[in-house]
Amino acid sequence: MKAGIIGPRGAGKSTVFHALTGLAPSGTQAAKNRARPGQIRVPDPRLDFLERACQSKKKIPVELTVLDFAPGQKEGQPRAVLDAALIPQMRELDAILVVVASPAIGGGDLMATLRGIEDELVFADFEQAERRLERIKKERTPDEVERAALQRALECLERGEPLRRMELTAQETRALSHFCFLSQKPALLVINCATEEAASAPDQLDPIRARGLEIFRMAAAFEAELWELDEHERGELLREAGLTASAADRLIAALFRRLGLITFYTAGEPEAHAWALAAGSTALDAAAKIHSDIARGFIRAEVISFADFEQYGSEAKVKAAGRLRLEGKEYVMRDGDVIHIRFKV
Repeated sequence: MKAGIIGPRGAGKSTVFHALTGLAPSGTQAAKNRARPGQIRVPDPRLDFLERACQSKKKIPVELTVLDFAPGQKEGQPRAVLDAALIPQMRELDAILVVVASPAIGGGDLMATLRGIEDELVFADFEQAERRLERIKKERTPDEVERAALQRALECLERGEPLRRMELTAQETRALSHFCFLSQKPALLVINCATEEAASAPDQLDPIRARGLEIFRMAAAFEAELWELDEHERGELLREAGLTASAADRLIAALFRRLGLITFYTAGEPEAHAWALAAGSTALDAAAKIHSDIARGFIRAEVISFADFEQYGSEAKVKAAGRLRLEGKEYVMRDGDVIHIRFKV
């Protein structure tokens, strides 16, 4: 899972990156001209339980890669957010984190700032769609489905609307999927705010939600300082600020909701492993997530719900209670499923 941080200069992007990953902002010019990566290991009490119950030798949680993208430096546009050289990397993202500063810490009009950022995303997509349509005109046997889908997308972009607001048929979705349009990606608006604002409910932000963005507040400077403290001290300060969890934990939950993800598990003595998977995926999709050979030789899936595993305490006791299920390729995975895939290649 990969998310990228974008935003204008002065919004606190690097502080947000530090708060999420624990990596201090880099002062080198080279780092300011590229996408800086950081890793967040997703905390998961269910995985911790499975590790103990199965006496696993190692634990592998879901990991989120966060990339801090340097803003562009366009002449006459000091608040530009996109660097043309980094756009190919941005197209590989699963989600975009759009960072803006709240008025309380010196930010300007949120909607005006957001519109400026989205205009850049829309323009980058417009150029890409227009180039592809020009090439299609020269092809002897063009894909008419792709042509029609691109034409509709271009009309949306010409109106200045991000593609995430466009209703697509399943056929159009398939035709456009390989373009990885920036304005179509799931996006969270990260409002970098004062500590006293972080726990408050967002107000008067319906126009932002109408643009297809989820809103996430965080006091980046406050959260960045927490990395200097031990776990107990961090918990105390978070509670005093009225927050139930760190920004990283809350952001991960928000991203899982926005991306429509569930977590399933494989667990045994060698390792306990958590896997992120799109909601609605099948057991065959889960097998492919683990390894392509397992999917190719799929025979059946042995499935235990986490609730049953927790209640009975071990796979052997779950089996003795008759709670282990045998499922085929078309079984729709549920959040918390613990599976073992039988396969033959």
